[in-house]
Amino acid sequence: MTFRARLLLTFLALAFVPILVMALFTLDRLERSLQLWSTPGVQHALDAALETGKTSLTRMQAVVVSRAASWQTDSPFPAPRLDAGARQKAQAELRESGLDYVQLYRLDKGAWQLVDETRPTGVLAVEKIDLSAEIGAALAGDKLIRSSKGALAGVQAVDPQRALVVGMQVSPDFFQKVERVSQGVGFYQRFGVVRDVSRTYIWLLMVALVVALSLAALWASATLARGLTRPLGRLGDAVERVAAGDLSARVKPEGAREVVALGRRFNAMTERLGADQEALREAEREAAWREVARRLAHEFKNILTPMSLSLHRLRRRTGEVREEHRTAVEESLLALSGGVDQLARLAEQFSQYARLPEPRFERLDLDRLVHDAVRLHEREEVSLEVRGAGPLWIEGDPLLLARAIHNLVLNACEASAAGGVVEVRSRADDGEAVVEVLDRGPGLAPEVRDRLFEPYVSTKRRGSGLGLSLVRDIAAQHHGTIVLEDREGGGARARLTIPRADGNQGEGSA
Repeated sequence: MTFRARLLLTFLALAFVPILVMALFTLDRLERSLQLWSTPGVQHALDAALETGKTSLTRMQAVVVSRAASWQTDSPFPAPRLDAGARQKAQAELRESGLDYVQLYRLDKGAWQLVDETRPTGVLAVEKIDLSAEIGAALAGDKLIRSSKGALAGVQAVDPQRALVVGMQVSPDFFQKVERVSQGVGFYQRFGVVRDVSRTYIWLLMVALVVALSLAALWASATLARGLTRPLGRLGDAVERVAAGDLSARVKPEGAREVVALGRRFNAMTERLGADQEALREAEREAAWREVARRLAHEFKNILTPMSLSLHRLRRRTGEVREEHRTAVEESLLALSGGVDQLARLAEQFSQYARLPEPRFERLDLDRLVHDAVRLHEREEVSLEVRGAGPLWIEGDPLLLARAIHNLVLNACEASAAGGVVEVRSRADDGEAVVEVLDRGPGLAPEVRDRLFEPYVSTKRRGSGLGLSLVRDIAAQHHGTIVLEDREGGGARARLTIPRADGNQGEGSA
């Protein structure tokens, strides 16, 4: 199983398990709640309460209506108002029947008005209940008054002008409570049907929610897994390329912080490997060139030694040559001697390049060393201008540095036309001593610009092509650098930089 698949499964498990637990818990609590709502005892209690309320209300209504009807024929109000005896009799009858009051209303100018009221003894009424506004409707209907003032009463007409009301006092919201019980029973019965439908609907809703959350978790898990494994996959591909020898392989650091750090370290590693490989190749090339130079120097010396001895013998015998041929012989011997000397210098250059000696460091003035080296190149066809900045103390090998400066000045002189000027400058630049050799020659040839310091690379018809290679090696031995570039206005600039000695690090630049 791949790492990406394992991450995907792990993320899915971490996301799906809580979702499933949440869904099961929700469904369990919902089922328990529905069961509590649908408890049979609740239904029975509601039915009993409704039946009891209706029965009580019916009996109360029957009592007040029947009592009002019986008192209609035997009214306790034979006169407009009760006398003391009639009032006592009415109070006794109210107590026996469990009623709270009896009232007499008179029709006056089309409106009923309360004219008298009697209550049982021992019953205190805070205020009288005036039902005059409801008498007309009750007489025209079921002879029953259900007042929001807290009255349940029966009404009967004593005569066209009088009405008798017999009732009992209830709480103002009594009828509303009875109605609420009825509504609650109806709601509970309807809830049983809705409950079954809701259970199915909620189950479907929970299944849909679990599926949706699972799909979202799958997408998020795939995205996270891809974000983690994609950089690792690219890093793996880059490692395979490096294993195949391609040290230019690089990765784009992305993803988690650790993966980004890993990508950066891989890039740094490949850069170091590339640099080490290039350095190794350069060292191998240098070793090969030095071996070639060593063999060439050896072969040249083997040939030049008998040639030099033969020329020496011929010079000793020039006196034996006839006078008319002596001049030609001497000129030929001189030309041969010059050629042998040139080959000897070439062999010496090969020998020096093949076995560059280890530097013997000592404290020296680079400015004075430059002046001494330039004096060896005074020639009529090219002028030399030397400008120094005073003592430039460094730690170096005077012989090797003089050889490097000699090669730079020689190259500049050979590149300059007759009558030209070669400038040699020495100065301090922060913690470095700088020697610059400037000419007004043709500049750097484009075809060898990037290979100037390689052995045997030269644009001159004569020469070994080892001079700049020696300068580069000598600069490296002294922990310095050599740069060759085109000069503004024409010509070339060679810049040799050597670290200054500790004693004059703080001196300013000239």
